[in-house]
Amino acid sequence: MMRSILSIFIAATVLTGCAGHSFPLSNRFVFPAEKSDSAEVFADTNGTFYPSGWKTFFTPMRNRKRPGEGKWIAGSLLAQSIGNRKFRTLIERDEARQLGELKSFAERHQRIFILVHGYNASVEEANIPFSQIEAQLDLKPGDGIVRFYWDGLIGKGAGAIKVWFKAANVSQIVGSRALRGVLTGIEGRDVYIIAHSRGASVVLSALGNPVYDSEFLAKTKRKTKMWGKRYNDLLSPNSLPNRANSIHVLLLAPAIDRIDFCDQSEQPLISKGFVCSKLRLLGSDIKSIDYTVNPSDPMLGKLVFSSQAFNPTGLGYDVKIGRDLKAENYPMLRENILEKPESFHAFEDYVAHPVFFQMLSNVGIGKSAPAVQPQSGENPIATPVDQATSLPN
Repeated sequence: MMRSILSIFIAATVLTGCAGHSFPLSNRFVFPAEKSDSAEVFADTNGTFYPSGWKTFFTPMRNRKRPGEGKWIAGSLLAQSIGNRKFRTLIERDEARQLGELKSFAERHQRIFILVHGYNASVEEANIPFSQIEAQLDLKPGDGIVRFYWDGLIGKGAGAIKVWFKAANVSQIVGSRALRGVLTGIEGRDVYIIAHSRGASVVLSALGNPVYDSEFLAKTKRKTKMWGKRYNDLLSPNSLPNRANSIHVLLLAPAIDRIDFCDQSEQPLISKGFVCSKLRLLGSDIKSIDYTVNPSDPMLGKLVFSSQAFNPTGLGYDVKIGRDLKAENYPMLRENILEKPESFHAFEDYVAHPVFFQMLSNVGIGKSAPAVQPQSGENPIATPVDQATSLPN
């Protein structure tokens, strides 16, 4: 009975919850640019980069109390630019410029750190954990940091439930177009990608084309017809090439599951009941994927429901998901279990937890931190596991 009542409540909030978009605070990208050790970009819901000077062409209906959040009827830059040739030209020209600047940025730095936030996060909210991460990195001369922002949609209260369903799909396009574009311009470098929550989907979608929810796929294809032939391949862009990089991925509270590793060739006609039988290949540039497992994370566990409900999110919640993936196709996966489960999901909580220090240590990029000493008879707080059989189920 309780489950039925909650199902009705969630259905109602999906229809009535307050939700909007996340917008960049800056009017200029890549920022700061030349001769700097840091850069930032912002991708919209279609993985299109906001161009420098975008504020000249439209003004969102912003929330006065929360800068960077607001309503947007068009919903994307390409939709906003329909019938406005000057704006469309700026978008396309500036995207090429930004990718060129990011390529030059990478050429000036030996190690590249890319930070990716999750869904339902404004720039101001993402900046807090981004700064926390940067403070914990053992940065050296020649290191470069890219703050990667994306419109993961914004919802407060019940609105957070409403935006989840769309943001789950949006994250895939953002990854396959925008983040992949950034990675394509990096060659012969050590690359460290740190992502939170649904930002993990952005990362995986950058590494290989995902499968989409069938309804979302159909709707997006109808939209691309209005945007012109240039965007016919928006949902299946060119693959990420191997660039002789060493890419290490660190995922905090990853809101993803087996389906997010599924090969694009498995794209279902009907998403309901779909089970992925073929996992995608990850290029030889991918050296390691560290991720947290927290069986008390309320967001990943979906409260009284299941991590498998409403777009599965089991990787960061259920130890079995990652172990099965590791055994089947991804030996580079490495779980980092919170031995004392914590009832939180926020980005800033994960980056402040000892498990994150351990993850940084795993790949040799963290500042030295005092070891966490277990109390008598207890295990350490965070345990990285290399073999699927190292810990009891």
